[in-house]
Order: sequence, then C-alpha cells, then structure tokens
Amino acid sequence: MNQILGNIKIENLSINNQNKEIYKKDKKIFKYLFIFSIIIMIIFFSFFIHKTYYTKQNEKISNYLQYNYNTIKLYNNNSVFNYENLSQNNQYSENVLIGEIEIPILNISYPIFSILTDENLKITPCIFSGKMPPEISNLCIAGHNYNNSQFFSLINKLKEGDIIHIYDNKNHKYTYSVFANYEVKTDDLSPTLYNNKFHELTLVTCNNYNNNRIIIKAKY
Repeated sequence: MNQILGNIKIENLSINNQNKEIYKKDKKIFKYLFIFSIIIMIIFFSFFIHKTYYTKQNEKISNYLQYNYNTIKLYNNNSVFNYENLSQNNQYSENVLIGEIEIPILNISYPIFSILTDENLKITPCIFSGKMPPEISNLCIAGHNYNNSQFFSLINKLKEGDIIHIYDNKNHKYTYSVFANYEVKTDDLSPTLYNNKFHELTLVTCNNYNNNRIIIKAKY
C-alpha cells in the first residue's frame, strides 16, 4: 500500500514538475510575444509620427509659398516673371510659381509650379501638360493625394457644375466648371488630349486604394 502511495506521489511530483516546466515555457513565450508586440507598436507609431511630420512640413512649405506668392502679387502689378522667356511648346521650360488654383467648395487654394518634378509635387500642385490661360489648351495639373484634406486629396468629391478658379501672376481669374469626374489606368494618357473647342482644365491625382488616376475635367 505504501509503495502504491509512494508511486502516486512520485507521479504527482513528476506531473507538477512537468506543469512547472510548461508554465515556465509559456511564460517565456508570452514574454517574447509581449516584447515583440511592443516593438511592432513602436515601429508603427514611429512610422505614423514620421509620416504626419513629413506631411505637416510639406504643408508648412506650401503655406509659406502661398503667403509669399500672395505678397508678390499684392505689391507687383506686373507679372512675377517674363512670360516671353517661357517655351512655346506644350511644356514650360522654367521652374517657377506660375499661378494659383482655388477650389472654393473644397476650401483649398495653392500656388502652381510650372514644371512637374517629384520634389515640386511634395510642395504644391504642378503643371505637367498644357498652357496657362488665356492660351487655349488643355491645362493639366497634378497634385498629391495625402488621404487627408491637403493638395488634391478631396477632388474625387467634385461634381458637375462645381467651380475651379485659376489665377495667373497678373491676378487675372479664369473660372472653370467641372463636367466630368472619372478614373483611368496609370498608362492612359487620353485625359491630356485636347479638342480645341474650349479652354479645358484637367486635374489629376492618385487613387491610393487601387492605383488608378482620378481625373477631374472642367472648362470655361
């Protein structure tokens, strides 16, 4: 009988030891998982903070450009630069602030660079095809989509009849009315074509969810 009880005690002790080992292993695994989760969270928040800071910095630069651009227009009755120095081709040759775009219904207003580059696009919308009014053309302007209220992030909300103002550096205002809102593939250049029937404005930005291009068409 004592032998049986002794065996039971030994077995129970062995089971307890096994449970302790399992507990230690589980505790260690949990500890590693917890540390790993903390690291992932730190990386995620660091990325989020960096992206937010980066966007805010670009916004500050854009606002600074806007302020200086408006100041220049206020104290200068002439053009900020000589239009005759610009190329007569479809693309401008000088990298300058060539005008301003205003979309009242979206409550946005930005200066426009005459040439599209990656660095320029980080700061403000850019012309990539066409000519500023009063020249008759299909003026194509690209702007980043930051998935917030900045640059062209909200142009997909524009509807037929919505108004877009384009200002040149002599403070002439040209008012366009939206007539189309659609998407194309990245290799579809048809929105840049022009039929010579009216002054046309084409706004382009990325759809960050499907990699298409959002196209806004307007005319006056």
